[in-house]
Amino acid sequence: MIRFCTFIFILLKLTTYSQVNDSLNDDDFIHRSTILSSIIPASGQIHNNSIKPKDIKNRLWWKVPLVYGALSTSGYFIFFNHNEYAFIRNERLNRLDPSYSHKLYNGIYYTESQLKLLQSQYQRWRDLSVISFLGIYILQIIDANVEAHLFLFDSSDKLSFRLTYPSINTDLRSLNTPQLTLTYRFKK
Repeated sequence: MIRFCTFIFILLKLTTYSQVNDSLNDDDFIHRSTILSSIIPASGQIHNNSIKPKDIKNRLWWKVPLVYGALSTSGYFIFFNHNEYAFIRNERLNRLDPSYSHKLYNGIYYTESQLKLLQSQYQRWRDLSVISFLGIYILQIIDANVEAHLFLFDSSDKLSFRLTYPSINTDLRSLNTPQLTLTYRFKK
């Protein structure tokens, strides 16, 4: 009986302790969403789906195929352009050897100057593909961060926005000068 009472006491103590800190911390959620998206692409967008307001109809998982499609496309172009660059570089290096028989590239015999131009072109395309890969990766991290900020932003009816046009007497002849006033009111 004592063991049973001790077990119930511990169980009640643990459940009350776990309910003490049950609120959503905005900064931690935004930070977690950004870190998740940094580690695994598009996981921040999926994580943001857990705090999505109920009135928003779309799901956030639709961004996952876009992110992975864009990353894999730019990854493919990095791979392809690097292989072409390496093949042409090796061909140019092998042509320095007088006993080397020239190979055809895509069924065409290229001169040394044409190979140099092709090599620089594939190098440029490879570098642009790396930049596009990094740009897409950073863009999806920023998207997850901004999306988390916007979902946690208070957009209820308690916020008000009012434009007024007061007229102020500016000189002695009583001419009214129109002015624009912007007032924000945050109700509790």
